[in-house]
Amino acid sequence: MLQVLPPSISNLIAAGEVVSRPASVVKELVENAVDAGAKSVVVSVLDAGKTLIQVIDDGCGMSADDAVLCFERHATSKIATAEDLERIMTYGFRGEALASIAAVAEVTLRTRRPEDEIGTMVEISGSKPAKAQPVAAPSGTHLAIRNLFYNVPARRKFLKSDNAELRAIIQEFLRVALIRPEVAFKLTSNGKEIHNLRPATTRKKRILDIYGMNLAKELVEVNVDTTLVRISGYIGNPEDARKSTGNQFFFVNGRYFRSPFFHKAVCKPYEKLVPDDYTPAYFLFLETEPERVDVNIHPAKTEVKFEDEGMIFEILVAAVREALGKNDFTPSIDFDMKGAPDIPVFTPHGNGGDWQRPPKIDYSPLFNPFDVQAEPTAPVNPETRPADPVVPQTPGYGRLFEEESVAALNSLIVLQRRYIVTPVKSGMMVIDIRRARQRIYYERYLEKLAERQPVRQQTLFPVTVQLSAEDCLTVLEQPDLVASLGFDIQDFGGNTVVVNALPEGYPTSEEQVRVCIDQLIAALRDDTSLDDQPHLLAASMAASAAASGAGSLNATEAQLLVDQLFACREPKLTPDGRRCMTIITFEELEKKL
Repeated sequence: MLQVLPPSISNLIAAGEVVSRPASVVKELVENAVDAGAKSVVVSVLDAGKTLIQVIDDGCGMSADDAVLCFERHATSKIATAEDLERIMTYGFRGEALASIAAVAEVTLRTRRPEDEIGTMVEISGSKPAKAQPVAAPSGTHLAIRNLFYNVPARRKFLKSDNAELRAIIQEFLRVALIRPEVAFKLTSNGKEIHNLRPATTRKKRILDIYGMNLAKELVEVNVDTTLVRISGYIGNPEDARKSTGNQFFFVNGRYFRSPFFHKAVCKPYEKLVPDDYTPAYFLFLETEPERVDVNIHPAKTEVKFEDEGMIFEILVAAVREALGKNDFTPSIDFDMKGAPDIPVFTPHGNGGDWQRPPKIDYSPLFNPFDVQAEPTAPVNPETRPADPVVPQTPGYGRLFEEESVAALNSLIVLQRRYIVTPVKSGMMVIDIRRARQRIYYERYLEKLAERQPVRQQTLFPVTVQLSAEDCLTVLEQPDLVASLGFDIQDFGGNTVVVNALPEGYPTSEEQVRVCIDQLIAALRDDTSLDDQPHLLAASMAASAAASGAGSLNATEAQLLVDQLFACREPKLTPDGRRCMTIITFEELEKKL
């Protein structure tokens, strides 16, 4: 039997599309404040918005009648005809925000227009009829949202930790602050100031106010104007691409939106400039005719649809490539191309002349100048020469180590800090140093994670690292997990942390410590737990340690690395399936010579 739902239930259902978490409330209220012409917006939250969300602005305010009417569903001053939907230039327009918030929270509204002598206060909760009463109030609007989801316990139960919810609030806050540099914004949490942004003259100044002056050297300007779309903004220096995401922003006609499709367009020119798992920063502002974009396809209005999406994709690619080209960023050589031999490439040296093959030198591998019984001048009989020493065999790898055992392990050559070359019976073995380290660290970290016994190494001096508010919350959210990984990180205040210790194998220089912390943030944002998938966390840490631990090796260190690699359970491959070593046979050498 069909029945019409009462307003108390239908409003709860509708509210779920607009208000999914505290950050949704912050987004809607801050956008309304900006639409009201505010020059200053102050946001305060308690318990990550679960207890209180307070938004104060100095905008145009509302009359007593409008203060009551704004809580009615679909009450709006921005849409009058169907044609208006095709030329939307404001944030809010559907009139659902306050009605949805009032359905799941206790709301108090104080507002006054500049021309009015007295303001209006409205209190409402659970979609009950709103009642207005006169009150003294400054011009503008003051909204207090208390006990969010008090009447929807299931929704409140599934909210994440306070730090996770606060990170989402910061994201929504910054998305509006970035596009409105002329407006002052302030955000506090539990009385602690997180952002205090003064009015800025340019978007770049606002970006630097939020993310710090260190970002200034990373930004590359983008400016392209076509008949279809105008693209302006900034992209990051390829050298400063990071594993952790968060500094990627698209805006169209002043509205933030997400687009995996356009994200690919920005990343495409970076393909040969940054590693595969790294993402450049970008702040791109698109301007086009309102009729060419539909902003009404998603309840949260974070997705939009462009009429000429394919053409804008190509314009984005060209704009980013042009900006990189103007700043002399050229693709680097890809040593790990699919189908290419996984061995070092020997190139001629000199000043343009022909390369001369070095003379062949005959020597006895048995010669030892420190052995008093040795006779270095006596000829060596090949038939009586002792057999080559054999590397200890590892179960499960069959003929790799049985037939191609390493000969003369003390005859190691380190090439370009990247490869170790050593002779074997069938030819020559080439070991990738970084991948070997990755395999060694992976098995070591995996074992320590299982035992919950991290191996730490102290930094020479404590290293302070300035982070964004979101990144700082990510690092400090799970102190026990971070400590179990081998990090000793303490809160220093002002979105700054102090690093006292790192896992074994990580570099301890100040610059590399900052890189390590960025990689830790990326791993923590993957929501990988020790109990669910420790091997993914160990692999991420191993990749970070191996990539950061680059440096020259002497003969003893190279020998130790080889011994540690062959002692691993799986020395052939890295955790992500790439080869750690390869054999160049005599037959292959003959073909090349």
